[in-house]
Amino acid sequence: MKRALYLPLLLIMISAVYLYTASGRAVLDDGDALYAHVGQEMVKRGDWVTPYANGVRFLDKPPMMYWLMAVSYRVFGISEFAARLPSAVAVLGTAMLLFFIGRETGGASSGFAAGVSVAFSIGTILFTRTVFPDMIFVFFLTLALISFLWWHSNRENQALSAMVFYGSLAGAILTKGLIGVVFPLVIVAVFLFGMRDWRSLTKFHLGKGILFFLALALPWHIIAARRNPGFLWYFFVNEQLLRFLGRRQPVDYESISVPLFWVLILVWLFPWSAFFPAIRHLIQSPGDGRVEARAIVWMSLSWTLVVLIFFSISSRIEHYALPLLPPLALLVGITISPDNPGGFPGHDGRQRSVGRGFAMLGIAGGLVGAVFLTGVAAWVAGWRADQALRGAAHHFHAYRHFFAPMFEFPPRILEQLRTPLVWTALALSAGLLCSWLLERHGHRMRAIMALSLTMMVFSLFTSQSLGICEEILSSRQFGQALNRLYRGGDEAIVVGDYETANSLNFYSPANLDVYDGTASVLQWGLRYPDSPARLLSRAELELRWKSPRRVFLLCPNDLVRSLPLEKCYIVLESGDRTLLCNQNIG
Repeated sequence: MKRALYLPLLLIMISAVYLYTASGRAVLDDGDALYAHVGQEMVKRGDWVTPYANGVRFLDKPPMMYWLMAVSYRVFGISEFAARLPSAVAVLGTAMLLFFIGRETGGASSGFAAGVSVAFSIGTILFTRTVFPDMIFVFFLTLALISFLWWHSNRENQALSAMVFYGSLAGAILTKGLIGVVFPLVIVAVFLFGMRDWRSLTKFHLGKGILFFLALALPWHIIAARRNPGFLWYFFVNEQLLRFLGRRQPVDYESISVPLFWVLILVWLFPWSAFFPAIRHLIQSPGDGRVEARAIVWMSLSWTLVVLIFFSISSRIEHYALPLLPPLALLVGITISPDNPGGFPGHDGRQRSVGRGFAMLGIAGGLVGAVFLTGVAAWVAGWRADQALRGAAHHFHAYRHFFAPMFEFPPRILEQLRTPLVWTALALSAGLLCSWLLERHGHRMRAIMALSLTMMVFSLFTSQSLGICEEILSSRQFGQALNRLYRGGDEAIVVGDYETANSLNFYSPANLDVYDGTASVLQWGLRYPDSPARLLSRAELELRWKSPRRVFLLCPNDLVRSLPLEKCYIVLESGDRTLLCNQNIG
């Protein structure tokens, strides 16, 4: 393949997968719906300073993600696609940045390999299925560190590269908070220590840069603090310092162990993590090679080290590993490139290690194929999922782990997941084996392309699987029904935690009250004197149900009979839940 085609091919591949999978799928309850709804409220209220959710202040996160979604909603209309577009663009932007910086070290082949490694890894694919600020933060972090590298390389437009760095710091802090400054600054400090180049900072436009950063980052914080009493303590102390220490209130998540966090990094960067052992050839001689190539390797190592240490001390959730993927993908891209323009020694040894990595993937493909054949044999023999798993009622409380819902799917959902699971297993088996065979025959870039196509297929089947699970993971069907029926003065109530049905906010104009549950994500906002009361007692529920106004109530099926309600009219039944109304709307 001509090297000039690597960049447009990378652009087309990532755009095709991430833009296609951004549409059609329902917004899921809990975090996905929460963030998508905040951007929706920003457009509705015209308030670009104070984020709101369900009519209540929501001050947990900085506004950058909401601003981007609000712009997307204004351009494309309020939809699932518009909500997910900023994250999809962030993936594309991160991959493009890795391409350009990788090209500086190992040529276009290194840049292409780095780009596909970050875009088509399991972690990036899974954690961008929902609306989260993390991928946008990863983009700003990557932009900051790569712009610093460009400045450090003593090229033209040094002032521009420095200002991009400071602007990226502002973007990062407005996306994820203080770590948006802590990560880049500490990484740069470790990098300069390793390069023994502290004196270069005197030429880094510190005065103008700091003023530029403050001009971008400070206004929102100042205005938000003036409009929302207690904001500074809640935003900086509770949400950032106490979260780091694992003492944030309310405790609505559980930190995973350090060993598990480290091991999962291998999963999140699969299949490219198979080449981690080969990276040692770069690490063992980072002082050799061209100056620019050496600097890129040192920056990647510094980046990885700082983030790993930080989250080994801090509380940690599965998707907190996302900032590790770009530097590791960059190292992988340089390592597996068939070229060596960076001038690193040990090129032959590195290529042999890469070959062993492809062999490992071939073995993994064979194992996946064997497991698939075993499953087919069991199915032919008459085994069914519902013979091994009992049904589960709709979850009544908010989940505390990212992947917790997977362990409570009812048998009918597991049966429907069988088809995409079969095709995913076939694609993985065939793709991993194909990449190994191509490598064996000396076609390195074709092998890399085979891995990329395999993960593109994995992404498509992941989206299809989420679509199958929508009736359990989302309340879209109820929200759409409520949107058709809702009129001014109507009320909506959910039984159980707010987070188990909050996608109703996205799909309907109704604000939600909660009976027999909590609303942890809204806890701080509910303390403001102008906040509506959202948590109902039994007496309040009975009183509202008997009022002349129409009241809609969403409830798990197994709890309907225990409700203190007299007349109930069924609006919709779906996925072990029922939408009720106190009046006949037929």
